[in-house]
Amino acid sequence: MEQFSVSFTLGKGSELHGGNVSHNNREFLAGNVNDARSPLNVCFARTDIEAAYHQLFDKALAEYNARQKRPCRRIEDYYDHIDSGNREAPFYEVVVQFGDSIMAPVGSERGELAKQMLIEYMEDFQKRNPNLHVFNAMLHMDEASPHLHIDFVPFYTKGRVNGLSKGVSMKQALDEMGFRAKGRNENRLVEWERAEKKVMDQILESHGCIREDKHVTHKHMSVDEYKVMVNRKKLEQVLQARLGLSGTQRKTQQELLADLAASQQRVARLEKERRSPYTSFYFSSADKQAFVQEEMKKAGIHFRETDNGFEAPECHAKKIREIERTYKAPPSTIRERLRDDIDTCLYRSGDFEEFIRKLQEAGLEVKHGKYISVKPPYGQRFIRLKSLGDYYDEFSLKKRLKAKGRFEKRLGDAISDAKKQQKPTVPVLQEVRHYIVAVGTGKLPIRRKNHGLPYSWINDSELDKLLRLNAMLNEGMTADTIRQKAEELEAEAKKKSEELEQAEHHLRDYLIMKEKIEMVFEGKKSDVFTIEQARSAVRKYPNITAENYRNIDKVVEPAKEKVRQLAEEHQRLRDELREVTDALSIIERATNHTFVDHLTENQQRIEASEILMNGIYPGETR
Repeated sequence: MEQFSVSFTLGKGSELHGGNVSHNNREFLAGNVNDARSPLNVCFARTDIEAAYHQLFDKALAEYNARQKRPCRRIEDYYDHIDSGNREAPFYEVVVQFGDSIMAPVGSERGELAKQMLIEYMEDFQKRNPNLHVFNAMLHMDEASPHLHIDFVPFYTKGRVNGLSKGVSMKQALDEMGFRAKGRNENRLVEWERAEKKVMDQILESHGCIREDKHVTHKHMSVDEYKVMVNRKKLEQVLQARLGLSGTQRKTQQELLADLAASQQRVARLEKERRSPYTSFYFSSADKQAFVQEEMKKAGIHFRETDNGFEAPECHAKKIREIERTYKAPPSTIRERLRDDIDTCLYRSGDFEEFIRKLQEAGLEVKHGKYISVKPPYGQRFIRLKSLGDYYDEFSLKKRLKAKGRFEKRLGDAISDAKKQQKPTVPVLQEVRHYIVAVGTGKLPIRRKNHGLPYSWINDSELDKLLRLNAMLNEGMTADTIRQKAEELEAEAKKKSEELEQAEHHLRDYLIMKEKIEMVFEGKKSDVFTIEQARSAVRKYPNITAENYRNIDKVVEPAKEKVRQLAEEHQRLRDELREVTDALSIIERATNHTFVDHLTENQQRIEASEILMNGIYPGETR
């Protein structure tokens, strides 16, 4: 009976390596991807995550906002709210695999069987997990072994009184699906993973196979317990090396004893933490909670997040309160909001008098005197404009208005000149003007490119895309040449990827040889090779002796440098390719005059979700 190992790995989309939808969808190619096989990949679902959030939560969000009497408590965009927060990841990704690159490689008979079993696993995933909305799912056949990436948004529909009636929560999603924590090491995620692996076992059995358990002797360990185990192994290796080596290559007895004492202290701390009951911590400020949790991570204090804060072992309560007292609140967000309101009103005005009227229409009280002061509806007192920074005193605001007018005049002249000369930049420049009008009339919000500078037409993230495209067209590029450039960069990036892969392969060979040489001549231990294997490899090179074996570094270091340079060149090409493909997408939308319309429609959709209580958008029917 054939054996397959099973792999089921869960990650948070908000964490590094926790999930990468762009990579899964091959919007960019990593070095380990064989793009010639990419057409063999299987797509089960492919929806933009923000569209998934609209589909899932717009109705609940509209109902929630309707209950909020204070505007500051309303949530404008639920995806942004979750993505910028600290309590929940915006999505999760699970990677599922039968076998591995050695036992079930792509292209082999076992690899094809693994692919078929992954397809069967995916077919009922959504049915088994009704509270995990799958918005993206890809089966990869263009890497070393078949594997499945499933990206999903976990959501609850019950149990909330004050918050959204339907919202993001992995814990509550698993609760609603019937998974319950049975202990510290038997939490909901462990129970869910066990259930999914049981499904994988059933699929294996249906194909006459059984699971190969590669780690039958390993008990489940927490991260801290695992680190202690690793430290102990390192200590044992040093002690073993001591028995056969001498001189400066060994640790001193004092260092070994210090390592042992540190490990014992850590074990004692973990035991104390294990016995200590958990206590809850709540913070009214999300920034304060994020600060405390970050400092706890640095101090090695374990915690688990809850809907209203987090829980930590009671034995650390004193330390946590000490951390809490060191927190310093960031500069008032009232001033940040006020700067945004001022910039918005400024770029919807033609002169300074209109700017003052726009401030008042936006609900800000204006007080004239030696210095102009304003009181926003979300503030308690008047704030002098000059106190907001160098760009916000009366003189600077008037200068910014003049600069705004000069930009708009130059734009009008550029459009007239381009029309006379029948330049290809005409539609792009017209979209620039269309965008300026949309912002100026309030159809689109301001979007800073550099948040450290005040808003302007040249510090707008969306407008910057059009302006960069216009510069490319002025340099003589066209849609065809941009497309050709993209193809050339794609081919060049592929070639560089192959060179990088070959260089990495050579480097691995050199590093393996170096490890074996050091085992023979320095007595170093290896977790991969035996001393017999090392000696056998070195015997093939009789010119390597105890006097010159360190010359291996003269081979390894240049190989490392070559890999580094090729990696940088490959990344540069990928970045340039991304810019060119972005430009190609923009030129098509600009030519069709849909770039700004698309932005405006999205903005209207967001605003409609705040107003319409039944969650239906204008023009839609049930």
